[in-house]
Amino acid sequence: MRILFVTFGLPYPPDSGVRIHDFYLIKNISQHHSVLLLSLITSPQQVEYVEQLGKYCDFVDFVVAKPRSIMEHASGIVQSLLNGRPLATHPFFYEEMASNIREVVTNWNVDIVQIEHSFLAPYVKAIPASNKCKRILSFHNLGINQYKRMLHLKTGIKEKLLFVLKWLLMLQWEARYAEKFDHCLVVSPLECQLLQSTNPKLRISVIENGVDIELYRPLECVSENNDLLFVGVMGYPPNVDAILYFCDKIMPIIQRRIPDIKLTVVGHEPAPEIRKLGERGNVIVTGYVEDVVSYYQRSKVTIVPLRGGGGTRLKILESMALRRPVVSTALGCEGLNVADRENIMIADTPTEFAERVIQLLTDKELRERIAGNARRLVETHYDWSKISQKLMEVYDNIVDHPKL
Repeated sequence: MRILFVTFGLPYPPDSGVRIHDFYLIKNISQHHSVLLLSLITSPQQVEYVEQLGKYCDFVDFVVAKPRSIMEHASGIVQSLLNGRPLATHPFFYEEMASNIREVVTNWNVDIVQIEHSFLAPYVKAIPASNKCKRILSFHNLGINQYKRMLHLKTGIKEKLLFVLKWLLMLQWEARYAEKFDHCLVVSPLECQLLQSTNPKLRISVIENGVDIELYRPLECVSENNDLLFVGVMGYPPNVDAILYFCDKIMPIIQRRIPDIKLTVVGHEPAPEIRKLGERGNVIVTGYVEDVVSYYQRSKVTIVPLRGGGGTRLKILESMALRRPVVSTALGCEGLNVADRENIMIADTPTEFAERVIQLLTDKELRERIAGNARRLVETHYDWSKISQKLMEVYDNIVDHPKL
């Protein structure tokens, strides 16, 4: 079978949620099928990773997203509003990319086109209507879910009204565009239920996020310090909100009991307000790091105090694979097959969250029990090879007569 992946950014190195997801699916599927890759990239420097991806793909090409003029931006905004399309999708559509998709689909006799992320969904129109290849849309997270949750975190009237508008546009748009595909993929049963409710006709499969259990092997903690860790893209609004919330509402409670508590925030593109937290004596903001594992090794507990966003958290799975206990909000671990006090600690109020962190920091036996159970969970349910096999079964079900 020949599968074309359409992605935003080359999925290498696998060091952030989207790239991890795309890379490991491509890597595992390439062992059984022919994989082609077309990516829309924002920086020419990403070209250096083409050779690495060539180990898994029979064809790799990209389009560099060129800066748009003020007139092009204005025109795109008007077109988006007239077509009922969320403004967030406008920056990602380039005719050169659409042309490349048409060419590859035609010349390579593709069986499946899998478009990664809903904001790239308009590229489905680039596939000739006469072409019999199957079209798959992979939702990394549902925009309708994400906007609705972020709405509750906004305080100003103007901000709330803007997010209501964004949510309403996304609600009708995601359902309308999803219908143009033969099959949709989501990362959790909850998001499957939510997407299905917007359009009962959709064919949807749950393909969970995973973790490389060979790369992320159990670690022994090399430090006796009371160090906490948060890992994520630190320009992403839900992550920014999570860390500001933790530092303002939760950390002071912990500090009263454990004065030497420290938090390390690892992730590229930290927002200015996150960088400013680094001025505090007990918060370290690293920005991008090449070796995140060493930070896990120096930390006793991973925190996920998320109050917004969607999808599922790959960083929780990485922490579990490394045998680092996790304290998360219910929303933060949503969609994962976890159990409170068995393989994770779940808390939704500042006081409860602080208490769970304190329990883990002060009780080594509890830390080891939670961490051991978490490692067994990811080995059983979240190994990328098993998840990729599940996706290949979806391929087999929708393609009657593969061309390879």
